[in-house]
Amino acid sequence: MLSNSGTRLKPGLSFYLTMFVVVIATMILHEIVHWIAGTALGYEMYFQLTKAGLVEGGWRSDFDYALVSIAGPIFTLWLGLVGAWLAIFQKVWFGYELIFTAFMQRALAMGMSAIFIPNDEARVSLFLELDWWVVPLVFVVPLLVLTVWASRALKFGFVVNFLCYVTVSLAFTLVVFADGQLAGFDGPSLIDPFLPEGARFGG
Repeated sequence: MLSNSGTRLKPGLSFYLTMFVVVIATMILHEIVHWIAGTALGYEMYFQLTKAGLVEGGWRSDFDYALVSIAGPIFTLWLGLVGAWLAIFQKVWFGYELIFTAFMQRALAMGMSAIFIPNDEARVSLFLELDWWVVPLVFVVPLLVLTVWASRALKFGFVVNFLCYVTVSLAFTLVVFADGQLAGFDGPSLIDPFLPEGARFGG
């Protein structure tokens, strides 16, 4: 983006505040998509800020579980593709917020799969009898390439990308904490009172 004088503008505080909101909104939307997929398959679902699942009972098949698991990442990938197009071809800063957020979310999910338990894409890898990291890489690598491409298209340097990283990390940590999901912290979600009784903390 250029100023009236022709000099290239740098993102200001509003850019990072918007990105902070984008991270929170897209994390919640990701879980809502899981909820929609499961509900469409006939399950009684619930969703929190960072996870979705069955209110009670089990999955009728591993295929259903894999389908619901991959629905959220597909949505996040789609958001990333839209963001990349906006950033690369339209030079819209909001597009970079979308693609950077999408990449970070799936990269962090892959990291958590490596450290803790298999996340969305990793579960699908195991369902397909592949190494856990195969499907996560199918999502993370294209998002990384598009993020780099978008960064270069907008001429965002190290400082901008570092501040984007800090912004996403802070927003991610806040949401995970609010949902009672931080490592070593076992507590109720902020929205626990609004969940179905069978999905509430300790239920």
